[in-house]
Amino acid sequence: MKKLLILQSGLLLVGTVFSWYTVTNDYLRFLTIHGTNPLLTPCFYGAIGFFVAFLFSLHIYLSSEEKRKKHQKYLMFFLIGGTIFGWSNFALEFCKFYFLHNPTSCSGTSTSSPFLTACFYGSVIYLLSLTASIITYRKTNPHSFKK
Repeated sequence: MKKLLILQSGLLLVGTVFSWYTVTNDYLRFLTIHGTNPLLTPCFYGAIGFFVAFLFSLHIYLSSEEKRKKHQKYLMFFLIGGTIFGWSNFALEFCKFYFLHNPTSCSGTSTSSPFLTACFYGSVIYLLSLTASIITYRKTNPHSFKK
């Protein structure tokens, strides 16, 4: 069980570091060449989500067994929201790129493919984190998905 909790926290840590690295680069670009304000991009809100989820996963790891069961469910629902948020933003980028022929990512930079944007990678990390969260939830609550 502890290994699953560590995996979950590790994925969320990777997401947190990646997203804040992206936001920091966007902010530096904003300061130097006056690009898109990073506080107005989905990356910023995704980064906040990753950070909150990471802190919550650490809380779950350090909690008692009984509290883990309850809090793991809340984390799973939070990650469902984060995953929907990430993939919906990627879908907008995808549509802009292929249907509107706009090669600009949500960060305001040009891209050769929407699959090479931070939005895509962040969405994948959210999905992996959600998957780990669901598996962890099922292990802590073995009868949760059965009738």
